[in-house]
This record gives sequence, C-alpha cells and structure tokens, in this order.
Amino acid sequence: MSEKQRREGFRKAEASLRLEGMDPSGVPRYECLKTRIISGETSYEQGRKEILDYYLRINHKGEE
Repeated sequence: MSEKQRREGFRKAEASLRLEGMDPSGVPRYECLKTRIISGETSYEQGRKEILDYYLRINHKGEE
C-alpha cells in the first residue's frame, strides 16, 4: 500500500468517526501513531494493536 493510499484511508476513517461524534484528531497518541502508519514505519495491524493495548491498560488501571 502506498503512502497516498494510507493517507486516503485515514481521511475516510476520520470522516466516518467525525460523523459518529468520535474524532481522535489532535490526540497526541493517535497523531503519533497515524504518522508512523502513513510513513510505513508501522503496519496498520501493529498500530491497531498498540491502540487496543493502550486503552486496555488505561481501563485496567481505572478498575484498580
């Protein structure tokens, strides 16, 4: 997948999230991960795993 295709994928995904009232734009962790995925440094699958792990860790800490 080219960088152009990855950028377009994020554009569409972010538009969909905005329609749902869940815009992650501007959140530092999201923006950093987005940059790494678009550049090809990180795969989409790895980025998705990192975000899931992060939120699971946050939710787990809140339960303690």
